[in-house]
Amino acid sequence: VSIETEKPLFLSRVISSLDNLDIAAAAMTEVGGKATPGCVLALDPTQTGVTLSGGTKILAPDCSVSSNNTITVPCGTYIKAIGVNYNSATAPSAPCGGITNKDGGAAVIAKQETADPLKDNADVASAVARIATVGTMAAPTISSVSTGTNIDFAWNTSSTQSAAASVPGCSASWDSGNKIWTLTCSGKSSYNFGNITTGGGITVKFNVSGSSAAIYNFSGSINMTGTAITFGPGTYNIAKGLITGGGTTTTFGAGTFNIGKSDTSCNGSTYSICHTGTTLTFGGPSTFVLPGGFLNKGGSTLTFGAGNTNSYKIGPSSGGNAIELGGGSKTYMYDALGASSAFEIKGHINGAGGGGSCLMIPAAAQHDIDGNFIASGAIVMGAGVYTVNGYFALGANGGGSAACPTDTVSVKAVGVTLVLSGKNVPSGGSCSGYAFCVAAGYSNIQFEAPQAGSTAKMAVIGPTSTITAGATFAEGGSNALISGTFYFPKGPITMSGGSSTFGTKTAGDGRCLQLIGSRITLSGGTSATSECIAASGATGSDKVSLIQ
Repeated sequence: VSIETEKPLFLSRVISSLDNLDIAAAAMTEVGGKATPGCVLALDPTQTGVTLSGGTKILAPDCSVSSNNTITVPCGTYIKAIGVNYNSATAPSAPCGGITNKDGGAAVIAKQETADPLKDNADVASAVARIATVGTMAAPTISSVSTGTNIDFAWNTSSTQSAAASVPGCSASWDSGNKIWTLTCSGKSSYNFGNITTGGGITVKFNVSGSSAAIYNFSGSINMTGTAITFGPGTYNIAKGLITGGGTTTTFGAGTFNIGKSDTSCNGSTYSICHTGTTLTFGGPSTFVLPGGFLNKGGSTLTFGAGNTNSYKIGPSSGGNAIELGGGSKTYMYDALGASSAFEIKGHINGAGGGGSCLMIPAAAQHDIDGNFIASGAIVMGAGVYTVNGYFALGANGGGSAACPTDTVSVKAVGVTLVLSGKNVPSGGSCSGYAFCVAAGYSNIQFEAPQAGSTAKMAVIGPTSTITAGATFAEGGSNALISGTFYFPKGPITMSGGSSTFGTKTAGDGRCLQLIGSRITLSGGTSATSECIAASGATGSDKVSLIQ
């Protein structure tokens, strides 16, 4: 508020030509005041606070930038904000006048301590508490399977037909002209097999017209190396894994798939599914229990389910990876939004060797991952909360954009909240020591927090206890549309190497980017921000305070 008036001069007219004296006074208040955290907040009074370098600019026209220690804005950098709060012995360093309001005038600079706005937030506490539950989550198991008959769909027709006939209710016929085996089973609720194998160049139709209520038990493995194999719908209990290879196209109808870990090494580990064929497709909606995880090798396409009521419980391979991707692979996992749906991963999601790959993760109310989430290809993350008992690293080993499923993306995550324990962190490269990392050329990132629910406007919740792992955007992770709060009360948030993030509100769409860390360091990038979450318990009466 500015007030200006004129007062007439009397005695001074003897020595001055002035008839009147202009008198002005000004006072400033800040909307939010001490109760509002602002959109950039460095919490730790023992660390370096908010530090800019290398041409960085913070555009915060409708909120404040706060530090419980120093604020450093060297020449070539600037902050545009309604206010700047610091709590160091000296005022913010801005030798070239780099701190202004949104109109380029003087910003309000105040010395005051800023409290952690989410310290006592019940929703944050509840989200973090789930980490302990995920950490004790057991790997899934499947029931034992009765011993059955081995069938090799091969060129020896009498041997194959004899083996099929030994399974009660089943028979096999051979079309020599088209090289097609057709297995037909009827009249029973369940059928027991041992190992199922195919010869090269042979097509198999495995009870494709069977009932969806049928149960198929395999005491061994299904090992497909033929041309095309089609299985009907039903429940498949496969004790020793599913293996594809040799350019095979394999298709299952919708059903329940309980697939144990193979005895055969695949890419150096043993899995429930080792897919090195051309395509492997499961219809849906379906339920998947995979105690040994799966490998989708380079150039292969693997599709789990259809519709939106699928369910996933996946354990680790012998190498510790629940999901492992090869370069150029395509993995599509359809949504898990049914009342009995689950998305539980015991082991790592590892796409480190999957440059050019596409991983489509289903939407689910809750994604529980007891392991690290690593990728070097494109990721489409379905909506929901992701509780990761480890770290989240994109591009730690190189990689970037790819077609996923048809559009070229790096990361597309809309309606997503990540909750990270940070109990493990990368040990090398630009992601070393961070619980959250986007690096190595990941560009055109879309990461938007939910607009409703218990984690509304929360993009990433980092460690909140004694673990000091933070978040980083490095090595050209550019053109990111990131909306939501990054909350790392114990760890730093850094942006470097040309990274850029944008989360400004546009036409009331609710987008915002709020950075809350132990310290904030920005170099060589752009951050456009606006407040997402105000202080807990703030009211209309205590959100306005006199500054000057």
